[in-house]
Amino acid sequence: MRIQVKDFMSAPVTTAMEDHNVLEIRLLMKEEGIHAIPIISYSNDSLKVEMTIQGIITTTDINKEVSEDATVADIMTSSHIHLVHPDSSAKSAAKMMLKHHVHHIIVMEEGKIIGMVSSLDFTRLVAEHSLG
Repeated sequence: MRIQVKDFMSAPVTTAMEDHNVLEIRLLMKEEGIHAIPIISYSNDSLKVEMTIQGIITTTDINKEVSEDATVADIMTSSHIHLVHPDSSAKSAAKMMLKHHVHHIIVMEEGKIIGMVSSLDFTRLVAEHSLG
């Protein structure tokens, strides 16, 4: 049985903008019980609005000592953002996370964020499936 990312990803995904206050994001993450939020922006040309991923902010980022007026842009990770398609195999997603030493990857389809996969999602996957 081939398990695909869409079979165990977390959805829906909470997103934020670069100008959000870090303290607000810290509270949001605590209230929603989430550990990472993709940071997005929108560009608007005359024909369509496009979403762009600017970075990701994690509980590790928000737990750093920051000033009260710090914004997400001040502390987010803006490089090494890893994306995966929902039809990708769980194995390829796990290999990506291991190779790049990350705990979260963003699931995208047709230019939209449709889910996230975390190391916790993999733990849940293992716990729910027999390993023999």
